[in-house]
Amino acid sequence: MLHSIISHELHGLFYLFSATLIHLVLTPIFIYKEQHRNILFGILLVILLIFYWNFEDIDPFIYALHFLPLSLVTVILFAGFIPAAMTWISFNLGCMIVLHYYWQPALLSSAFILLGSYYIRNKVNQMNLKLKLCYAACLLAVYEVLYALLASYIRTYFSMYVLYTILFTFISLLLTITVIFYVKKHEYYRQRLVALEKDRMVGQLAATISHEIRNPLTSIRGFLQLLDQKELSLYDQKRYIELALSGVDQANTIINDYLNYAKPSTGLHEQLDIKEELEGTIRFITPFATNHQVVIEITHLSEEPLYILGESKKLRQCLMNLVKNSIESMPTGGLISLRTCKLPNAVQISITDTGVGMTQSQIDSLGMPFYTTKEQGTGLGLVVVMSIIKMMNGKISFSSSLNHGTECSILFQQK
Repeated sequence: MLHSIISHELHGLFYLFSATLIHLVLTPIFIYKEQHRNILFGILLVILLIFYWNFEDIDPFIYALHFLPLSLVTVILFAGFIPAAMTWISFNLGCMIVLHYYWQPALLSSAFILLGSYYIRNKVNQMNLKLKLCYAACLLAVYEVLYALLASYIRTYFSMYVLYTILFTFISLLLTITVIFYVKKHEYYRQRLVALEKDRMVGQLAATISHEIRNPLTSIRGFLQLLDQKELSLYDQKRYIELALSGVDQANTIINDYLNYAKPSTGLHEQLDIKEELEGTIRFITPFATNHQVVIEITHLSEEPLYILGESKKLRQCLMNLVKNSIESMPTGGLISLRTCKLPNAVQISITDTGVGMTQSQIDSLGMPFYTTKEQGTGLGLVVVMSIIKMMNGKISFSSSLNHGTECSILFQQK
């Protein structure tokens, strides 16, 4: 007898927890309006009952004393009055149409607790776990007492079977309420954490922008004030103007970095030869490397063209940033080795320098917004590079050790 009761009630809990889990997972992903959430709840409820009615050997006592009140009370506490009304209608239709047994006690008892819950529907969400458990136990007790008073056959055939059914229903209800409460609590804290993280990122972004833009603006203001002096030679005027324009260029570069970070390009329809793009980039950056006493060597391990799909301007921007980072990592000069090779269904570019290198913790932090090892960096250049390379169906990785240089490897998949 006890085994039969536990088996039937566990089957009911399985259906209830399955529907609850699906509802908790789907609601925040697809549903944003209250009306749509209620429609989703109704669909899941109907599916749950159809499966339960068709695939379970339904015990009338278990259905009326366990599954119906357990589901109704749970929905009252966590889903609201409209879903509770849907539950009440659906389960009582099951009593009348599917089970073909004395359904009036279940209908009246469940209607009483449903109407009672209507008057405190706005306070239910504010209850803590202890209050929810007490309220749920009271609703269930009212239902079971009313059902016993209205169902004469319960009083006539009262046995340990009925007593055990009611006892395990209370245990199941407390377990269900506790589990769902902590699941929803965890979801609430997760949403709060995401919101706080967004606020933190916005604040950090605003602080970084203001700091980075203020520096060149301050320089520009200073040079403009110097230009206002009357006794200035033509040479000094020209020099101050050039310095002020360089400050404007620096501010414009910072703004472009933020724009590229916020909205990277998606026009990736050109067929590009990696060799040509790399050599074109090196021709442009060679003067900068020469000023820093850095020698750049290029090695192509394959004589045939190495084609990928991408955008020339963005690819050269990525290569420029990476090579520039390598140059800046060698304050006393050094060597940068660029190598291209053909792999099965892929093209690889390696950029190796003899700079100061990085620790493992610094490598792990690469690509995080606002993280930089430069004194005047924004921490967004490498983020943009990684984003563009990813959009070109590529992957980028780094290996390094302190005082032994850094190697950057870019792998583009060929379709």
